[in-house]
Amino acid sequence: MTEQLDRTPTQPDYPVRTGRLALRPVRADDLDAVHAYRSLPAIARHLPHEPHTREETRKTLERLAAGQALAAPGDWLGLAVETAAGRVVGEVLLRRDDRAPLTGEIGFVFHPDVHGTGVAAEAVTAALGLAFDTFGWHRVTGVCTVRNTASAALMRRVGMRLEAVARQDVHRKGAWLDRLHFAVLAAEHRRPRPRSADERAVDAAVTAFYAAFTRRGGEPVTLDGVRAVLAPDAVIERVNPDGTVDRMDTESFIAPREALLGGPDLTDFTEAEVAATTLVAGATATRTGEYAKWGVRAGKAFSGWGRKTFRLGRAEDGGWLVESFCWTDEPEAPAAH
Repeated sequence: MTEQLDRTPTQPDYPVRTGRLALRPVRADDLDAVHAYRSLPAIARHLPHEPHTREETRKTLERLAAGQALAAPGDWLGLAVETAAGRVVGEVLLRRDDRAPLTGEIGFVFHPDVHGTGVAAEAVTAALGLAFDTFGWHRVTGVCTVRNTASAALMRRVGMRLEAVARQDVHRKGAWLDRLHFAVLAAEHRRPRPRSADERAVDAAVTAFYAAFTRRGGEPVTLDGVRAVLAPDAVIERVNPDGTVDRMDTESFIAPREALLGGPDLTDFTEAEVAATTLVAGATATRTGEYAKWGVRAGKAFSGWGRKTFRLGRAEDGGWLVESFCWTDEPEAPAAH
């Protein structure tokens, strides 16, 4: 039965076109374009390898070209993402699973020039359509480290759901890293649930909350962005590892964190939501999510994650304010720079 199900996928007529892009298998003559981003430290930071040399990029393209028919389980198909001008700005990769029939894995890498433009979401959505509608796959998975919040956000944006947080399940570049495991089924991809205006407004309030905690290179930080989304009488609770609860008001929550972010020890810090569920009922909304955090404290890199639950109420201007939230943190771990 497995052999019958796990057949070589039907090959599409390339290129696969979207509104702005064309996807087709990578070629040897993509070397210059692909090396332009695979050689960048900022891109390699979230990849298994160090920044590529030109020869390493060439070997990667050869390896992808050899498996592009997905003839055997475990093969990777590398799809070059071209703009209308013919420039290759990234790759979406599909891997035929070698453990279960009609399942696969998706990966992606894009030039920084197109980050934040919607190109990645457009290309990944097209590749998922190829996996489900042409290859006939039933399920596609995706994995990223907890620090790679951009990839986690992208997978959520294209309809993939977080199924697990695997603690320190990969050793990469000198450190054990936590990884997020996402997945989507064919039926879910074809019938995504539209998000309401209220859900999008809650998204914006929570995103602003997390974004306020970012510090880069010791630059000054204020938590005015947190104050802006908290109700004046907000109730805040932290659940400690021993089960006790610390309760605080807005300023007793903000003041020590503002001092820490503005001090000499925590020179870099990021906290970002990586998965969440939102429930809106009338004038009340509940947001339950997981977040990743990482930074440099006293010259040493660290990372961690935790869970937050927000309760929001509708403000007079129609927006949303956080009326209460509680959170718990998992233990931090050393992390590679």
